[in-house]
Amino acid sequence: MKLLKSWTVPIEIFNEANQANQHWRIKSRRHNQQNFLVKAYLADIIAFRNQAIHVKLIRISPRMLDSEDNLPFAFKWVKDTLADMLRPGLERGRADDSDLLTWSYAQEKGNPKEKAMRVEVYERNA
Repeated sequence: MKLLKSWTVPIEIFNEANQANQHWRIKSRRHNQQNFLVKAYLADIIAFRNQAIHVKLIRISPRMLDSEDNLPFAFKWVKDTLADMLRPGLERGRADDSDLLTWSYAQEKGNPKEKAMRVEVYERNA
C-alpha cells in the first residue's frame, strides 16, 4: 500500500478499558476533547472523503498497551470521529464499518512524557 498522507496530533490516547469506574463526566470531557482535536488537526482528511482507503492509527506513548484488546478500544472515539468525517451523513458510530474504510492499529514507544498519535492514510488496491 502506498502512503498518501500522515498527520501527528498531540493527544493522549487513553486505555478506555481501564477507565470503567471513571465518572461519566470525566469520560465525556475526554471524548469531547479528543473529538475536537481530531477535527482540528485532521480537517484536511476530508480530501479522502468517500474514497476506498486504509487508515492506520498509531499511538505514541512511553508505555505500551496490550495490542490485541486495549489498543483498538483506546482508539474508539478517534476512529468514530474520523469515520464520520470520511463518510458524512451516516448515524454517529456507523460510518466506521463502511466497506470503503479499513483500519489498523500500531503503537510506538515515545520519549518520557511524550503522548501523541499519528494517523496515516494509505491507498487501497482494488
